[in-house]
Amino acid sequence: MTVSLFIDVSCKTGESPVYDEKTKRFYFVDIPNQLFFSYDLTTEALKPYQLPSAITSIALTDAPDFLRVTSAHGFGTFDLKEGHLSLETKLTLPDSDRMNDGKLDPSGQYVAGSINEEDGETASLYRLRHDGSVDVLLENLTNSNGLVWSDDGKTFYHIDTPTKKVYAFDYAADQPLTNRRVAIDLEEEDGFPDGMTKDTDGHVFIAHYAGSCLTRWNLETGEKLDHVEFPVSNPTCPILYEDRLLVTTAADGDDSEHAGAVFEVTY
Repeated sequence: MTVSLFIDVSCKTGESPVYDEKTKRFYFVDIPNQLFFSYDLTTEALKPYQLPSAITSIALTDAPDFLRVTSAHGFGTFDLKEGHLSLETKLTLPDSDRMNDGKLDPSGQYVAGSINEEDGETASLYRLRHDGSVDVLLENLTNSNGLVWSDDGKTFYHIDTPTKKVYAFDYAADQPLTNRRVAIDLEEEDGFPDGMTKDTDGHVFIAHYAGSCLTRWNLETGEKLDHVEFPVSNPTCPILYEDRLLVTTAADGDDSEHAGAVFEVTY
């Protein structure tokens, strides 16, 4: 696999890359600096938005200039034309916590977790249902991170970063999570598992914060398939973009050249 510089930015914590195939736009955020970026893959124009509050995850909608998002304290929307962030479902979080990674489940409900920024175990995983109600799917987490579903939508995979494991759960759109088990054990791997995405073969790529790498795994067997070294310390989240990956990184604590940039991985 080949790693190359894709967008030369310096995000303190670049996160939540999302590719919109319809508009050929790529979105990502810098959480601590409260920045949202839109990158036009056709014109190669990068547009930053300075926000009053951080966006921590992004989900596409049918409207090309309207996104669902999580902000620091709940679920909301972001209007690209107006540059306007709205918090529509506020969650009551401990003072030490903020929202973190999130994605839409197979039914279109927003599943997103929080992070305790003081390393306590007060974080949770939430599901915003179609009727506007909120389920608490998991509690007593530290850093709710990467999440994906099986192709049939019946299995949910989730990372709580300090555990260095990917846990699997039985999943239904209107039911609690059940049958927790370890799908992937990363205890012997470098760094800490952060963001996660599925590829076209149904395997997952995991970014290793403080580990300078991505790894690729078989979800069904837990077997490690590939290891990709990075020129920076803190890869945060990969996303599939056509036949390659785009990967955000974090400059926080890393003095490497291009730390915090977005990289491309061809494989």
